[in-house]
Amino acid sequence: QEALRTCSLQYNMFSVRVNALLRVAGAFTQFTAMGYGLYLLWTRAITFGTLTLFLQQRSSLTSAFESAAGLIPKFLSTAISAHRVRELCELPKERHGKTALPQGALMVELKNVTAAYRNGEAVLKNVSFAAGPGEIAVLVGTSGAGKTTLVRVLLGLVYPESGRAVLRGKNGCEIVISAETRCAFSYVPQGSTLFSGTIAENLRMAKENATEEEMTAALKTACAWAFVSSLPNGVNTKIAEHGGGLSEGQAQRIAIARAVLRGAPILLLDEATSALDEKTEAQVLKNLLTALPDTACILTTHRPGALKYCTRLYKAENGALTCIEVNKPA
Repeated sequence: QEALRTCSLQYNMFSVRVNALLRVAGAFTQFTAMGYGLYLLWTRAITFGTLTLFLQQRSSLTSAFESAAGLIPKFLSTAISAHRVRELCELPKERHGKTALPQGALMVELKNVTAAYRNGEAVLKNVSFAAGPGEIAVLVGTSGAGKTTLVRVLLGLVYPESGRAVLRGKNGCEIVISAETRCAFSYVPQGSTLFSGTIAENLRMAKENATEEEMTAALKTACAWAFVSSLPNGVNTKIAEHGGGLSEGQAQRIAIARAVLRGAPILLLDEATSALDEKTEAQVLKNLLTALPDTACILTTHRPGALKYCTRLYKAENGALTCIEVNKPA
């Protein structure tokens, strides 16, 4: 943020200086041309009509010069934007192979994982984490403690520099977490991820051939069926982009229902219950334990109410991860 602030101030100062210099140069040119024209008129070298024509042409040339010189800041801004696009295009492409995942329930496990970004400073430092079928692993911690980085490791967006991050099947088969294992996760972020269309169309993005019964069951698990069924057209009610026409809590519950409908072995809820009241949040978690006995659920939250239903509780702090409590499901 400090580097961005410094660059923005430098760019603004450059623009101010260039514009000021151009205006001073333009004013100087105008006065010089006017003075020279009056001198020629005084010495009878030109007529008044010639002076008028000269001043008109001077004004046109000044405007053209200012427009051309004003392209300098725009050119720099465009060049920087093009450089950013080129950097994105040059990023290495993810490899999406045909890795066969173990059938049935999966357990996710991180063992002594250290992860960092480009600057080399470790965000996660020798952390261990586990979540198995029928469990709700809750991850708590202040902003910047490493929760988001852990989520990115699980989704194969960030690769560990050391340690192991694997998915383990019931038969003991292990697969290293990567972009190829992302299909094992149903991910629900904090922000609304609903699109323009009907509720049914949003749900069927997770499972294209989902039946009415399957969508109803998923909505009931997410505590969304009560308000969806009361809508004029039920699941066929149209909503706007980002859940327009629904409250934030309703949009979150539909997003959770869509993730449940997908049926992935691991459900990842990243602050996905932040807009729900504590009673509804608790009921959603209770429903997940009941309806998804073979699914590992991972929840990042700042809400203490979720702790009642967690089977594993992890606290992220300064890049470290501590399992501070392990309970049986409530």
